[in-house]
Amino acid sequence: MRRLLGLGVLVLLAPLTSAAGQGDSTTTTVRPPDPPAPTGATAGQRTPSAGPAAGDPPVVSTTPLSLVSGLLSGKPILPVPLADPFLLAEPEANYIYATNTTTANIPVYRSATGDDGTVDYLGDALPKVPSWTVQGFQWAPSVYARPDGTFVMYYATPQPPTADGSPRRQCISRATSRAAGGPFVDDSTGPMICPLDQGGAIDPSVFVDGTTPYLLWKSDGDCCNLPTVIYSQQLRPDGLDTAGPAVELIRDSQPWEANLVEAPSMITADGKYVLFYSANDWATPNYAIGVAVCDSVTGPCTKPLDRPWLSSIDFYSGPGGQEFFDAEGRIWMVHHGFLPGQASSDGTRRLYLDALEFTGDSPVPSRVGRSVTLFTLISTALGILLAVVVAILLIRWILHRRHRRHVATATVTDDR
Repeated sequence: MRRLLGLGVLVLLAPLTSAAGQGDSTTTTVRPPDPPAPTGATAGQRTPSAGPAAGDPPVVSTTPLSLVSGLLSGKPILPVPLADPFLLAEPEANYIYATNTTTANIPVYRSATGDDGTVDYLGDALPKVPSWTVQGFQWAPSVYARPDGTFVMYYATPQPPTADGSPRRQCISRATSRAAGGPFVDDSTGPMICPLDQGGAIDPSVFVDGTTPYLLWKSDGDCCNLPTVIYSQQLRPDGLDTAGPAVELIRDSQPWEANLVEAPSMITADGKYVLFYSANDWATPNYAIGVAVCDSVTGPCTKPLDRPWLSSIDFYSGPGGQEFFDAEGRIWMVHHGFLPGQASSDGTRRLYLDALEFTGDSPVPSRVGRSVTLFTLISTALGILLAVVVAILLIRWILHRRHRRHVATATVTDDR
């Protein structure tokens, strides 16, 4: 369990550092205002068969975690901007990537296995964007760990300039690296996915079905009064290009979604594919996370709820950008959110953590991060208490034996 609760997964039982998670940051993201899980539950990611062939970049800085307090109270676990987070769980460390900040195209954080409550900032995982795009709009990265131990990052970035001077829409590109922490290099000559007739594409999320990689993504129709649609598209085995047409999974269809669905991510459980998505206006408290249940990674999908699966609560506002990872036989979720009262296009989105659990026949999981943490803390405390009691009894038994030997020796001496 130690690997889980402290953020090696961004998650290894860490000391309480709640104050660190609450301070305001001067860096803001740049995005224009336009009991254990059941067998078979998985976040759809996989660990490569070989470790990375190169080392990560040097550490820029180290940040403390507010892990236990974050899980218990729902507060952020890192005091830094982390919009649209993606967590990659690797054998030697765990990596968090996020939408661009004012200082990095794709910021990346690492927590080594065995760390007791800190996260290393490695800087910019994508220090250079390809010549056909521009900096400042690199959104929602997702990383595929290939079986050969190398990595492919997918991210949204502006299309090449248009001849008629019309706005540059967001499209999806990819970059590769020999190390999970980067640097990633994008050698493309143009976008990988760019349906301009649908407004472009954003929010790529990699999902591995068995051994076949897929990319989930959103058509960015809200840019130009078009529908927003979430698609699934098979990738080539090397992950560098698509291997088939895009298949529609869901589109905006419920009042609470406010004509917008985005940020897809998928897990599987008991033979079902559970699709999570964000909806509504990202810069308001109305932004929330929805859920759909699919027969396969390519659908068909239905929405079992007529409301959000996770919406604003006392401890955060506008949750979204959810992604999932496996640890210790359980599915965990990272997502971003604003501190209460701070949801706006100028606000800072921070990192939150929770655990999922499926119960009964429901295909929709419950959030159990707080109860899992409480159970772990109580179990640990009881274990320590039991160890102390056993130690005391053992010491008393040893002292008692020594006393009896001393009395026996003294009696023999007196008889002489």
